Amino acid sequence: MSSASITANAGPLDVQSIVSQLIQADSQPMSQSKQRSSTYQSELSVIGQVSSALSALQTATATLQSGSFLQQFSATSSDSTIASVATSSGGTAGTYVLNVSQLAKSRQLVFDQNPDGTSITDQNAAIAGAPSSLTFSVGGTSSTVQLDSNASLSSIASSINSAGIGINASIVQYNNTYSLVLNSAQAGPSNAFSITAGGSDSSGTSGNTLAGLKQSATAASESADAQNALMTVNGVNVSSSSNSVSDVVTGATINLEKAGQVTINMAQSTTNITNTLQSFINAYNQVISTTASATRSHSTVGSTPSNIDISGDLTSLQEQMAGILGSPVTGADPSSSYAYLAQVGITQKADGTLTLDSAAFNSALTANPSAVANLFGNAQNTGVANVFNSTINSLLGPNGLVTSNQANLNSKINTEQQLQQRLQNQLDTEQSNLLTEYSNLNSVLAQMEQASASMANLIA
Repeated sequence: MSSASITANAGPLDVQSIVSQLIQADSQPMSQSKQRSSTYQSELSVIGQVSSALSALQTATATLQSGSFLQQFSATSSDSTIASVATSSGGTAGTYVLNVSQLAKSRQLVFDQNPDGTSITDQNAAIAGAPSSLTFSVGGTSSTVQLDSNASLSSIASSINSAGIGINASIVQYNNTYSLVLNSAQAGPSNAFSITAGGSDSSGTSGNTLAGLKQSATAASESADAQNALMTVNGVNVSSSSNSVSDVVTGATINLEKAGQVTINMAQSTTNITNTLQSFINAYNQVISTTASATRSHSTVGSTPSNIDISGDLTSLQEQMAGILGSPVTGADPSSSYAYLAQVGITQKADGTLTLDSAAFNSALTANPSAVANLFGNAQNTGVANVFNSTINSLLGPNGLVTSNQANLNSKINTEQQLQQRLQNQLDTEQSNLLTEYSNLNSVLAQMEQASASMANLIA
């Protein structure tokens, strides 16, 4: 009904009350349409929740169907002061004995003397005879660094760092003197730098020059040649340009800290594996609880003949989910392998939700790991996770149960909105007409009352 106030000429009739009551009586179709719209919106919200829950379940099943979730390992080090270890993905259970004989180092050159052989006491003082540029070779790649005019120790370090060529430059102050320290950004001989222009390179730790700077005996002793990390792994010689070694023990990165012997143990992480399974179970249970909640309230969802009764479709969805759990994996013999989730400790409760017996699952995994992997996913796409994935694709697809219900409900809501607009226009027109009619009648009655009163006065 229009929100405009109802006005009328003075008279014996309460025009406002009369018109309001008449409009209210004629507003029943509008009220019914709004109720239907509210019901459709409620159903659409439920379908949206089911869609989100199915998407989460599909994400969880994608992790299971590849079988990679079973390749989760934990690693321990017998002495983290020698080597620490972190796992990535995949791996092979086993024990690895590392004998680390040396750590990887980057090449380092220290320059602590001016061109005249004196100590450097001012890092900002211009270096006599400094060239306009320096050229380095890093890992076989030549790079030129432009220097400022009147280059100083400080500006040379800044220019080298800004160039980003794989060399780090720093300035160290000690006893009121300064040293320029150059390091390869990465360890190992293959990443070492050499000075090819703007200085001289002896290929060793002494006798090098840079922009006229020289090395004292002390600076030479503080310099270092690049070297690889050397170790044996279960007796096999291994060399690495980095102290972070990720290509020796599959699925693990070993960080070398110092020389010595250390034992690395790799074992399948049943905790991480069961946590992954629990994520799948939680996602499945969310689908079941969401649909169960909607079907329990079916008396308000789709309660009138013109509504879409989604409770029937949601019951069908629950049956599809349960059907997957109740069907054996094609090609798997339940008497000699695993064909049902229940055989590996994942069982269904009375309310349709799943629960995990971790001990039973770990026992099954230990007894037959390949059968467990096949149960969840395989090349024939018949594993439980494979079937869940394809089923959810169908449900959420263009013609699926979820998408079809959403489209149908949106269409119904749009139809009701259009109907409400037409009904509102009709009510507005009716209200305007009634106001005119009853206002005119009220005016006539007022005139009659006035005439009657006048006649009564004359008679009196």
